[in-house]
Amino acid sequence: MNDTHPLVIIPAYNEEHSIERVIAGIRENASHADILVVNDHSGDRTRQIVDRLGVSQIYLPCNLGYGRALQIGCTWAIDNNYSHAIFFDGDGQHPVSEILPMVEKLQRGEGDIIVASRYMESDSRGTSIARFFGNQFFSRVASLLTGQHVTDSTSGMKAVGPRVLPIIAQGGFLDMHAEILVYLGRRGFRLTEHPAIFAEREAGTSMYGKLALISYPLHTGTLILCSIVRAWLDERLGQKQ
Repeated sequence: MNDTHPLVIIPAYNEEHSIERVIAGIRENASHADILVVNDHSGDRTRQIVDRLGVSQIYLPCNLGYGRALQIGCTWAIDNNYSHAIFFDGDGQHPVSEILPMVEKLQRGEGDIIVASRYMESDSRGTSIARFFGNQFFSRVASLLTGQHVTDSTSGMKAVGPRVLPIIAQGGFLDMHAEILVYLGRRGFRLTEHPAIFAEREAGTSMYGKLALISYPLHTGTLILCSIVRAWLDERLGQKQ
């Protein structure tokens, strides 16, 4: 296993305006980390920019969505002998300065999955009112269902180690936010948060569209129920952690 070099997995969809800046920031602040871009069939110049920068890239033949892109990235990580990976969005919102501290928490055994939280030390919204309250509601739901403290269930910046990587690679988690935390928490894995300050999106398209106010609660609630059932079934079937 590759314990020396963690892998930064970047799911990217039409991020031509930010992907070069994101990669440059990672190279400057986490120089010993390797980078993989999972290009979710972008229609802009994202693919050409990543190729020019000499970064490993998987170009998906069709748009599979955020969760599937991360799943494919985790599979690639395992196949290439990485034991630690961090999910990092390609839109420039995630702080590169927190990559190594989060990986170090993993390596010290402080958690099985480390989640960058915007609200761990502050209740500042940093997003729309609807998304903020939706996040807080499902964070409380996740806390209740797992018995562990969750403050930012929609954070896409997560560091995972050798116990969680195979679960994500093999699993069918569609959203990779609240439902993955609920599943892992109910299976007995430790969820640890890490304080972080996210930037605002400057370009590109958010995965949360105009109908998110209606669709997000229904979507997330359904996925959480599925995670509860799946965790129960996996325990009943005696799957080992």
